[in-house]
Amino acid sequence: MRSVRVLVHLNNLALGGAQLNAVDIARTLRDRGHEPVLFAQGVDGPAPLVELAASHDLDLVVAGDPDTPHAVIRARLARLADEHGSQLVHAWEVRAARNAYFGPGRQGRLPIVTTFYGIRMLRGMPRHQPLVLGLGALMPDGRAFGHRDLRLIEPPVNTSLDAPGSVSGSAFRAEVGAAPSQLLLCIVTRLVSGLEKDAGVRRTMAAVRLLDDPDLVLAVVGGGPSEEPLRAEAARLNAELGREAIVLTGQRSDPRPAYEAADIVLGMGGSALRGLAFAKPVIVHGASGYTAIHEPGPLVEPHASRCMYGHGDGPTDPKALAAQIRTLADAPARRAELGSWGRDWVVGRFSLDHVSTAFEEIYRELLRQPPGRTAWLRDLEQMTRYEYVKPTARRLLTR
Repeated sequence: MRSVRVLVHLNNLALGGAQLNAVDIARTLRDRGHEPVLFAQGVDGPAPLVELAASHDLDLVVAGDPDTPHAVIRARLARLADEHGSQLVHAWEVRAARNAYFGPGRQGRLPIVTTFYGIRMLRGMPRHQPLVLGLGALMPDGRAFGHRDLRLIEPPVNTSLDAPGSVSGSAFRAEVGAAPSQLLLCIVTRLVSGLEKDAGVRRTMAAVRLLDDPDLVLAVVGGGPSEEPLRAEAARLNAELGREAIVLTGQRSDPRPAYEAADIVLGMGGSALRGLAFAKPVIVHGASGYTAIHEPGPLVEPHASRCMYGHGDGPTDPKALAAQIRTLADAPARRAELGSWGRDWVVGRFSLDHVSTAFEEIYRELLRQPPGRTAWLRDLEQMTRYEYVKPTARRLLTR
């Protein structure tokens, strides 16, 4: 298809799943001859996605800070669209969708496609322009919320870069103190309370303590608000075990050596998919104590439809997870079998090339038949309600 100038509005500048997906897709489309430009609102503190975008030679414009009024951000976004000659806006997540709607998409001037890779459907996104969901389980909710143009495009994995042997894992194993004879468990995640990510880390650390196996080492790669309390918990458990069994490495712009070094990967979302891409057996984390080995059988589609996430019914103690780790630790042949199967499954279903082509097709549709001013006006009442009326009501009620 002919080159498309697309303005990609990132959700934020952290190394989270949706942001990494957005950058990977933009880079792939750029390599196919398209002209993306990235935009994000500024943050307080580190902004690792800026460095990542630069490493891919992608243009990224950062405006304001977390306290900058929405109107200012939207004016800058609209100005960027004019400067870039954007033909459409690709908004990632809810806030970006609202900025696009009230900014460069105002009055239907530019079409908007929104991608939402959350695990729980949220309101306040345009209902008469394409909405891409990453979880099949959310499609009924999307229809119930009134969205007229729903698409399912599951989150991508760069199966060329995320592949066995693409990097060396030996230096990472040495860094975390995992001897060749030991089994290395790895979690790569944002250390935040959202989606109970930090709870999954705590449960895994508790499982390692419960197993009390000198041949097990757990490495946790990531940063975030929960990092310091998790470090304190790891120090306490290491003291009880009498060895450095749990190591928190902090955030890495390129965590691939951790995946390559791991014998077992634990986690959720894109991190679990990347573990599978590296041909590692994966234990999926989720809410309310959920953990499960990802393997052929009845759990495959539930995991896929929720982007490698599950919902438990408690209790949240680590006994079940400890048993799952023990099962895989004692069965090297099964680990190899699950790794090979998982790699094939991800390549066949989640490859970056496949996902990027799906977005290209949406872009083509929007340019051929843009929703225009009529669709924008149809969304005006509900977008205004979620943007202005509800926040005002909440402020009045909390006075």
